[in-house]
Amino acid sequence: MNGTFGVFAYSHKMKIVGTLLIIWGIYAFISKYRQHDLLDLNLLSGLSCWGLVFIFFSKEKIDDERIHQVKFQALAWAVPAGLVITHLINYFFLSQEPASGKLTGSISAYQSLVIILLLAFGLFHYLKYKN
Repeated sequence: MNGTFGVFAYSHKMKIVGTLLIIWGIYAFISKYRQHDLLDLNLLSGLSCWGLVFIFFSKEKIDDERIHQVKFQALAWAVPAGLVITHLINYFFLSQEPASGKLTGSISAYQSLVIILLLAFGLFHYLKYKN
């Protein structure tokens, strides 16, 4: 059981790659907005999702069994909470308008995963601080 999580964890240096992906997504979002007045959340959420995956699943400086348990606990709470938040946003803000009958878009999978990973990341650091 000791080395089980180590197989699935990225090197500590992958946090740099994750950070660069998030910065690239922010840069692409801003440049598309400045050049074309286009609010394109797809590239931003896609690159942010990949960046958060690399950051969250990278090894910590002190990577022991307690850290693995805290990461799992954070994910176990963040996944259902993130799905509830995604559902509520879709239902209240992005659902069909009865009067006009027009459909609006819904949250993409990348955007939903960004919500879940941000919750997991925040909860992980809170639980790590609390322990």
